[in-house]
Amino acid sequence: MLKPLWLSLLLPLLLTACMSDPPNSRPPAEVHALLDTITQRLDIANDVALSKFYSGKPVQDEERERQVIANAESQAAAYGIAKDEVRVFMTAQIEANKVVQYRRIALWRNAQQAPEQPAAGQMAGIRARLDTLQPQMMKNLAAFVPHQNDNACARWVRAEIQRQAADPVMIDGLLRATQGLCKGEPKT
Repeated sequence: MLKPLWLSLLLPLLLTACMSDPPNSRPPAEVHALLDTITQRLDIANDVALSKFYSGKPVQDEERERQVIANAESQAAAYGIAKDEVRVFMTAQIEANKVVQYRRIALWRNAQQAPEQPAAGQMAGIRARLDTLQPQMMKNLAAFVPHQNDNACARWVRAEIQRQAADPVMIDGLLRATQGLCKGEPKT
């Protein structure tokens, strides 16, 4: 008599466990937070592309890139991140921004239809927006680092990219921005 009672109490718990996602199948909050700030930075890249489209300035700005990376490296210790890790991460962010800028500009030129020219004030705060976002990116990177070696890391990042972007240009940017984030073997 006790055996059927025990099974009837245990069966709903077992069914619930089987139907729920396995452990580690959902990305940790740190993955979402980091990808969210990366996406915000890529959104700004769209404005940078628009600005450069109308100004004729080149996408490549090596001096600014060096400044951004050096600034991030100088802050690495404050966030408990290795300088090399920060350099790789920020280089990926800069390269991803260039992917978005080059692709947007090419799309506008190929369509022979320029986007609406931005108001002067709209473009004035781009660098300030990027500089304001960087500390949050560093904080989110520091929180993400413990998850880099997880076997599910690459799957989590891909799932978050799919959740955050539908635009092919932004997806390409996110894929470039997240290269090298995960150190563990991807789970297939």
